[in-house]
Amino acid sequence: MFNLHEQLLSLQEGEPKIHTTFTFDGVDSTIAKRTLNELTDKLVVNGENINNEATFDKLMCFARDVAAMDPKLVARGLDMLVTGFENQIKQVASTLSTPGYDPTRHAEALDRYAFLFQWAVERGESTASQSRTAQAKPRKRRGNASGTSSSGASTVAEVVPGWKGKLLDLYVHVQQLMQLPLGRVWNSVPERDTFIGVFMRLAHKAMENPAYAKDGDFQTALFSTLCVWLQNYNGLYSLVTMITQNLQHYEHLCEAMAQLVQLAYDEYGGTQLADEVLRDIAAKSFSSVHDKSGPKNTARFLVRLSQLAPKALLRQMGLLIRHLDSEAHIMRSAMSDVIGHLMLYLAAQEEQTEITKNQIGEYFDIIEQRFQDAHYLVRAKVLQVCQFVCSGPAKFPKRRPKLV
Repeated sequence: MFNLHEQLLSLQEGEPKIHTTFTFDGVDSTIAKRTLNELTDKLVVNGENINNEATFDKLMCFARDVAAMDPKLVARGLDMLVTGFENQIKQVASTLSTPGYDPTRHAEALDRYAFLFQWAVERGESTASQSRTAQAKPRKRRGNASGTSSSGASTVAEVVPGWKGKLLDLYVHVQQLMQLPLGRVWNSVPERDTFIGVFMRLAHKAMENPAYAKDGDFQTALFSTLCVWLQNYNGLYSLVTMITQNLQHYEHLCEAMAQLVQLAYDEYGGTQLADEVLRDIAAKSFSSVHDKSGPKNTARFLVRLSQLAPKALLRQMGLLIRHLDSEAHIMRSAMSDVIGHLMLYLAAQEEQTEITKNQIGEYFDIIEQRFQDAHYLVRAKVLQVCQFVCSGPAKFPKRRPKLV
């Protein structure tokens, strides 16, 4: 019986045990192609053929040897796994919709696919740059006498044809699978969560790659999967941790994380996700001396979120407002920007209650006070905020003359 948790542990400790001497590393290309074709035929016919031990051993050889294989063969192998996984999902959906069939019989096959994706994708992503460097011929750049390659570190999407497209297909299928009642497939919640955790870790890994993060279709598939995890499988606190870590370490993910929070808030009832992320930010203290990336990334996140989901920010402004006194001037600047966007949002509401009017008035007071900020960049930002607030559809007849 295949145990996913134990196999993942063995993968962390080294290479899992494979009951065959076959290897794709150094084997003749004809033999490698024939082996992949045979494996593909088996998985296309029936996704559950992955449970055959001889077949699974060969598939593990593929996952193990991804870094040593020809990129075109890797592309064929990944396509094979995604196709087999898709077929398996269709079988699961059919069983779940048919009375009298036991859906738990599909759990082992799904676990085996998850394990192979964990091994193959992680191995491919971590060795892509080295593989590309080894295969690329050095090219001279104009003015570069050393003759070194100008391409720099390459992503796996550049090394293996169609790799990113296949990962996109994979997450489309994962999202479809997670919308099924998976509690009927696994006998226990920990077993189900171990399976789901594989794809969430791979999603986190994928977001670290700017080439993936900037791809709109890929981002949509990835974020939709994460939102389904949040909605259906208690992924709240793990997703909060993922977002806050990304804001801390990856500059290219600042605005993307705002888009993720907005998607969860608007379409998946993710009010609590926005609340928890913003509470976490409100509780932090930022230093402009010792922490360069933290305040910059967080500031960009807050400004973008104020544009995408101002209602979510309003819920936590009572806590976030403390950053107007932050030691980091970029946070003070960002909060001025956020307040400007919230003023426009509040002014655009059809029902202008006394509470709304008072809130707008308080924000005007804060903006006027920011003109006295010690840092010139904050004062410059306040001028920009005044400009876009006064240029908006709301005229603010009582406060506008003072700002102008």
